Amino acid sequence: MPLMRGHRDPDLLLVEEMLAPPPLDDARSSLAYWQRRHESLPLYRRGARREAREMAVRWRERVRAAEQARFESTLLGRLLRALGVSGLWVRRERVTKRRVLAFAWVVFPPRMKLVAGGIAAAWLIVALTVGGVILFALSSAL
Repeated sequence: MPLMRGHRDPDLLLVEEMLAPPPLDDARSSLAYWQRRHESLPLYRRGARREAREMAVRWRERVRAAEQARFESTLLGRLLRALGVSGLWVRRERVTKRRVLAFAWVVFPPRMKLVAGGIAAAWLIVALTVGGVILFALSSAL
């Protein structure tokens, strides 16, 4: 029997649901649990501490995926996802200089990147030359 256009295979829907990130609140509480467990275990319980550390890393990744899924469900998130840069704005509520520069670097055209790289290289060469001249002048004065 041919599948109708509006219906999807229930097995595929189940797989997509299982692979989807967990709800953000659940992921954050699980991350907090594993972090608390790692901190509360005594040092001689090395295996349990290693397990708690590994689980905290896994849950940190799941929290990030859940935050990204939540962000990409917003209008701005869908727009940035279409541009391919939605991952730059996820995980922090505040905008940092590094985040703005990373976003600008992704959005700028390649020629602008080449110009910026050339300016940075020229500045570095000038700074090293001036520093070398100053060091030479100081060493010859002694």
